[in-house]
Formats: sequence, structure tokens, C-alpha cells
Amino acid sequence: MGYRAKFINRERLAADVTVFRVEKPEGYQFVAGQYCLFSVPDMGFRDDRGLRRPFSIASSPLERELIFVTKLSNSALKRTMAEMPPGTEVSLEQAVGPLVLPKETETPLVFLAGGVGIAPFRAMCRQATDAPTGHVITLFYSNRTPEETPFLEELRAMPERNGRLNVAVTMTRIEGNEKRWNGLTGRLNADMIREHCRGWEKATYYIAGPPNMADAMKQTLETMSIPAPRIKMELFAGY
Repeated sequence: MGYRAKFINRERLAADVTVFRVEKPEGYQFVAGQYCLFSVPDMGFRDDRGLRRPFSIASSPLERELIFVTKLSNSALKRTMAEMPPGTEVSLEQAVGPLVLPKETETPLVFLAGGVGIAPFRAMCRQATDAPTGHVITLFYSNRTPEETPFLEELRAMPERNGRLNVAVTMTRIEGNEKRWNGLTGRLNADMIREHCRGWEKATYYIAGPPNMADAMKQTLETMSIPAPRIKMELFAGY
């Protein structure tokens, strides 16, 4: 089933990382963490990939808008997204996807996000914070610099409202300008997970990010003896 919605605005960060806000169509339902097929109108940009792609929804069902985050590129879709004015009508398909909060709350959850892979985790963390679900969540978020990190201050502030949520953010390209960042630095690794996540041995792990990052995280978890059934992945390739 298709839905039509109006584009509201965009917030462009460093390195072409961009947050898009779209009106939520009447009757549109989804579960925090899911994705949908997103289509834009033909504005003269064309390529073999077309004007439709799957995007994770970064907002929770409790929010009034649909939020998407992506990194702009030269693809026809991304060029259209960069140029379309507010009020442009876009199309959405019904949301799908298994990367959602489980019904049971006894097992700790660890979210490992890289870059724009934060989208489903921002949605789930907002859901668990705005309407407390009882899940114990540790979010690890890796990006290159603070300037290109969407939702940074919001995510770091969430544990003040949700005592069951812990957020650890690390930057990988701070060398020479450490005054910009007083948090963790370096790539996500096993020691970082062990240090900042109580109960990591029993947790279920969700991974979302660029393919190289996701593969590296999976290998890291394997070295930590995390069983494969407790590792769930979603890849965010550039388009």
C-alpha cells in the first residue's frame, strides 16, 4: 500500500549527512526500527537506479513527523532529495523490517551504530524513552566527527530521561583538534563494549552501519564469543 506525504525540510550537516523530515500520512503505522521504500518525484535527475530506495525511519511512532537520515551523493535520488523544495510530495510504502525492540525485556540490548546507521536506533531509543518499555539498552555510536553526527546532543541527553538507557559515542577523526570533543575516540572495539556495557555477555546485539563497519563489528562480537543467534545486522550502503 502506498502513501503520499509532503516533504517538510532538511538539515544538512558536515560531509553531506542530511536529516529529512516528512509529514506522517494519515493512518501510516510502523514499529520503531523499521524501514520503508521512499520515492521522490522526477525533477530531471536520472540514473539506472531510479528514484526509489529503502530508508530506515529515524523517528518513533509517537512522533508527529517521519524522520530520515542519509548521506547525499550524485545519484538521481539523492540529488533530487537535495534540491526538492518544502511541500514537495513524496511517496512511502508500508514499513517493514525485523530490527525492532523485542517483546520480552529481560535480555539486555546493545546497539552498535555507524554513521547514518543510527536511524533505527534513534527511533528505538526515542520509543523506549518517551513511552518506557522496560528494555535495558546500551547504544554505541561511532562517527568520524561531531559536525557530521546527526542527533548527537539529543542522544547524549536521553539517559537523563531514561535510566535504563546508556549512550556511548565515539569519534574516529578528532586527531589534532581534540577541543571539539571530550568523549570517546577511536573505533568501536571489544574493550569499549566491555567497559561501557554491564551484562554484555548476555546481551542481544543489533548492528547497523556501512558494510565494512558492520562486518568488523560482527567479527568483534565473534571474538567475544557472542553466539550468532544474538547478533542482528542491517547494512547501510551509500547510494
